[in-house]
Amino acid sequence: MPKRVGYLYEHLCTWSNLYLAYSKACKHKKSKAETAEWMYSCESRLFELQAELIEQRYAPRPYKYFTIQEPKERVISVAAFRDRVVHHALINVIEPIFEAIFIKDSYATRKNKGLHLGVYATQNYARSYQWYLKLDIRKYFDSVSHEILIKLISQKIKDPKIITLCKSILKNQTDSMGLAEDTGLPVGNLTSQFFANIYLNQLDHYVKQVLGYKGYVRYMDDFVLFSEDKISLKRDLQLIETFLAEKLKLQIKEKSVQINRTNQGIPYLGYRVYPNLLRIRKENLRRCMKGLEKQEKLYLLGEIDGATLYQSTKSRLGFIDFADTQQLQKSIWGEGQKAGLTV
Repeated sequence: MPKRVGYLYEHLCTWSNLYLAYSKACKHKKSKAETAEWMYSCESRLFELQAELIEQRYAPRPYKYFTIQEPKERVISVAAFRDRVVHHALINVIEPIFEAIFIKDSYATRKNKGLHLGVYATQNYARSYQWYLKLDIRKYFDSVSHEILIKLISQKIKDPKIITLCKSILKNQTDSMGLAEDTGLPVGNLTSQFFANIYLNQLDHYVKQVLGYKGYVRYMDDFVLFSEDKISLKRDLQLIETFLAEKLKLQIKEKSVQINRTNQGIPYLGYRVYPNLLRIRKENLRRCMKGLEKQEKLYLLGEIDGATLYQSTKSRLGFIDFADTQQLQKSIWGEGQKAGLTV
């Protein structure tokens, strides 16, 4: 049993930690009305929130919801600003503890990781192995068991007040959506992303230590195993399905299962990854260009400001520029325009 850490809640409630959390919650959100209200009177609001936490009177407020259609229809949960401050304060305290047990090839929502490094790792493994197995989880965020998650958190955290706060954050999901079962994480929350990594850390160690795979990459619930042997991948697919069902109450999405040679290209994280080449998948390029056009129209109509347009454009162009797309960029924007577009 790994060493458990206690006496964390007092640190969570300190002014320095709460102010750091507030600053992180403000990042890229300063134009939002709720954020502006907090910035106007942040000291008094933080003192009030600090008192609620110290006296354990804190209770999360109901989420607001909206639906996005791309890349697929999903309901996004938006926490109140004060609750986002608490989420950051919690992650500030517990993240270093769990980072110590996360594997290096888990790339989603972690410091010094990210999508592009996950793609690089996939390409590096593709150069070393002939075969790959690609999988993802069926309705992952909707399927996370609160009971199992709390047990996993408790294996490293023995501070009962931290555990109570985690339970409160999780319960807010079921209360807000009127769910009967204690299952599911709200999409769009910092805590959800971090909890999701804790949950599948069990799978990471099973694949690496029990099944013995050196070539393995996971980005949230999308993961790839690499081998010189196609038969081993087929056999271990069944073992992974059993492990997920029995230990985590999760199922593999049947349509996601792909076993193929690495030289045929791996469809992963919006790219097709070859051992020595990186292409953008057609549907992702189409979605990216459609998003650029939409944001430009919103800016011209005055519905978004220049900073929002800049950030969204920079992100999309970064996605395109990361792949081997020199000819593609010339055909879209014209030769010589790239430097001006990717500021």
